[in-house]
Amino acid sequence: RSKIFDKLGRKCVKCEFSDVRALQIDHVNGGGVKEFKTVGRGKYYKDILKDETGKYQILCANCNWIKRYENREYTRRIKEI
Repeated sequence: RSKIFDKLGRKCVKCEFSDVRALQIDHVNGGGVKEFKTVGRGKYYKDILKDETGKYQILCANCNWIKRYENREYTRRIKEI
C-alpha cells in the first residue's frame, strides 16, 4: 500500500485529506470490489503499481463512500435520505 500511495499520492484527490489510515484506493470508473475479489490482494496491488492508464485514484473513506452513493456503486440497497 505504501508504494501505491507513493505512486498515486498520499492524499484524497477530492478533499486533500492526508491521514493514510483513512485513505483508500478507488477505481475512477467503479468496479473495484469485483476486481479485488477476482484477482486477490497481491495481484490487485501489483496491477495498480503497473497501471499507466489512470484507472485508480486515492480517496479518503468519506469521499469514496459519497462517490459510491452518487454513482450507485454500492452492492446492498441503501435507503435514500
